[in-house]
Amino acid sequence: MSKNNEDISKDLVHMDIYAIVESTQELHFGNVKDLNINRVELISVPKDGAIIQKPYMSPTKVRGVARRALLWELARLGDKKVMSCGIPATCGVCDLCKLYGALVTTQKGKKPKRSDTETQEAEETETEGSVASRVIQAGGVAIQELSPAIKQRLSSPCYIINGKIGQYDVEEIKKLLKERGIKGDALNRLSQPMPYEKEYVTGLFPIYWHAYYLEKVKGNDSKMSEPQMVAFSFIETLKRIGAGHPKGAEIKEGKISEKPQPLVVVDIYTRPLGKRPIISISELDEKTALEAFAKKALIVNGTNTNDKASKTNHITIKDEGGFFVFERFIGENAEDFLRQLAGGLATSSEMLTPKQ
Repeated sequence: MSKNNEDISKDLVHMDIYAIVESTQELHFGNVKDLNINRVELISVPKDGAIIQKPYMSPTKVRGVARRALLWELARLGDKKVMSCGIPATCGVCDLCKLYGALVTTQKGKKPKRSDTETQEAEETETEGSVASRVIQAGGVAIQELSPAIKQRLSSPCYIINGKIGQYDVEEIKKLLKERGIKGDALNRLSQPMPYEKEYVTGLFPIYWHAYYLEKVKGNDSKMSEPQMVAFSFIETLKRIGAGHPKGAEIKEGKISEKPQPLVVVDIYTRPLGKRPIISISELDEKTALEAFAKKALIVNGTNTNDKASKTNHITIKDEGGFFVFERFIGENAEDFLRQLAGGLATSSEMLTPKQ
């Protein structure tokens, strides 16, 4: 390997986040609308020769929430490149697209064109292509087999009429709306209470994020480093999970090394030496699932690291040359690390130190 390529490889790392999150209240994960009922998305899981259904926090939808959170933050930080980006029309050139991927359908390019006189001139043409994502969301299948609960909801009109805020006579509201140019079916729909039904679920959801070939060092024209972007989008996504309202989930607390702490693990590595704390989708028992997560969290390089983890919750491994090739943050240390990294603060990470 050339020295230049070796230097580049030292500044690239992988980052995995494993967590069990719990809904902070009832949540709706939108699927389809059936007979005026907003249905919750469920997934079919084989269990002991039968098929059961579990609530599903779809990674695809989590991904959309994460991308929006990061898009807005980069814009807030003054990143001019994201101003021409969006969802679903991505630009394919900003830092967000470089990390989360993009489907490019409107990028301009130059194409040589030969005229009748054999001279060449360039013409504008639209090209298509894509940028592969380096952030993958997975998991999301609830631990418990919980049936969605149907709740009656009512969307009530509320307008400011004659300087007063509140609900008023339908005809009074219609008069106001007519003055705004609203007619026909829209006039009736916007002036009367609208009853509807919606399914909600609660529960525990194991979620897993995997990010590949992240550049440790923030670029000169970038507002955030790539590891910081991953950490920020993960932390911000938790409070925004759910379709409609209410929203929000939080990292579940459980025992790791006999100590109550957040059930979250973060790996930074070039060599995948940590046991992945994955929960079987067929597992139904909360206690068994939490114990399995905690047990796997402590296994690194085939060894139970409980003694060391109980003191620092930070496991590191070096190669034969003395370079760090793997580190794992566990529990409280993992959550603190994610929040510090997301906020652009100094962390205790060895792997994220440039060109160690």
